Parts: sequence; C-alpha cells; structure tokens
Amino acid sequence: MLKELKIDIDAAGGVDLDRLSRSLLLNGERLGAGRYHVTGGEHDHWVDLYTTSHPRCDCGDHLWRERICKHILAALLREGHDRVVDALGHLFRRTQQQITAAKAA
Repeated sequence: MLKELKIDIDAAGGVDLDRLSRSLLLNGERLGAGRYHVTGGEHDHWVDLYTTSHPRCDCGDHLWRERICKHILAALLREGHDRVVDALGHLFRRTQQQITAAKAA
C-alpha cells in the first residue's frame, strides 16, 4: 500500500468473515489512491481508504454502525491489505468446516 490506512480495523470490530464473504461478490473500480467505486450490491458506494476528511464509505453499515463494511473490505482486498487477505484463509477454513458438518448431518 502506498499510504497509511486511515481505518482502525481493531476498533471497528476486526474483519467480520460474513461481511468479507459478501465483499467477494462486489466489483471495485479503482479511481485513485485508495479510492473506489464499489458496485454489485443493491446500491453503488464510494470508498476512500486514506483520507480523514470524510467517511471511509457512504453506506449505512459503516456510517451508523461504525463497522468495516463489505464495501471497505472489497477495496482493501483490491489494495492487497495483508490483514484482510489473511482473513480469506479463515473464511475458507470456516466454509470447509461448514461443508464437512453438513455432510455429516
């Protein structure tokens, strides 16, 4: 990454694997350094990872719940953010466990 991320992942509740899963279905068009137009959901959203002059994402999940939303996660994946990329492994293992449990039931 070129700049310091202006999001405190721990303070925002960490990387939520359910949101991360949903973020994989989104498209992120890079508009500039850390700026994305995220589409593929019900509404388009705008994400800015590196400035503090406005919210990181314009969605309600981020604005009202102060969480790292699926749109921010989609942008962080496209930026190659280590912590979010590492969380993909946890998501994969969880999915494998769910499939194994479903087969055993």
